[in-house]
Amino acid sequence: MLLGYHTELHPNNQQKTLLAKHSGVARHAWNWGLWLTRNIRIAQFQ
Repeated sequence: MLLGYHTELHPNNQQKTLLAKHSGVARHAWNWGLWLTRNIRIAQFQ
């Protein structure tokens, strides 16, 4: 049996702006971590 929750947001304009900023920062951090991990792995195999 699968159980889950569905959450729906109704942000106002200020909240939409903040959500977009936070998701942009999170994506930047993820991409930086991915880049760093790849460089470490490449260095290990050389």
